[in-house]
Amino acid sequence: MNHRFFEQKLLQDEAFNAEEERALQEHLLDCADCAALAEVNFALRQVQMATPAEGFSERFSARLAARRKAEKRRYLFGGLILLTVSIAVLVLLASPVISASMASPSRFFINLLSNLAAAFSLMRVMGEVGQVVFRITAGFIPASGWLFTLAFWGGLTFFWLSSLQKANARVQAL
Repeated sequence: MNHRFFEQKLLQDEAFNAEEERALQEHLLDCADCAALAEVNFALRQVQMATPAEGFSERFSARLAARRKAEKRRYLFGGLILLTVSIAVLVLLASPVISASMASPSRFFINLLSNLAAAFSLMRVMGEVGQVVFRITAGFIPASGWLFTLAFWGGLTFFWLSSLQKANARVQAL
């Protein structure tokens, strides 16, 4: 039997049959790594498990339930505040439009359609300007510059996502 077999059995703390036990004892004389693993396994088997204090699981469950309840309450109040502020901002922004539509609905729809037409026209013009600027800058900036820029933004995105993941892991640990 080879070293890897013994190492896997020791790491997974699996039982050995009589022949494997004899081969393991021979192997432990030659292999310091497996001897250390066997010694650690033996020491771990000798340790007695600590029993939790009386009522630990009930206290833990109650504390966890209270934390979840507080979190739900916090989310509810946060959502209500966000909804209230959003509605207030919409009412403030929409009040001139609402008052204009109440005064003359036909004038309101004419203004709405002309504003939509102007917005679509502006978007079309901005798209054409963007295409022209892109074609011009593509000629001035070499391919290596574009690759450097893409790599820079990709790296920033990677670091940003990894920091978000670490922050989320810390929050989950609490």
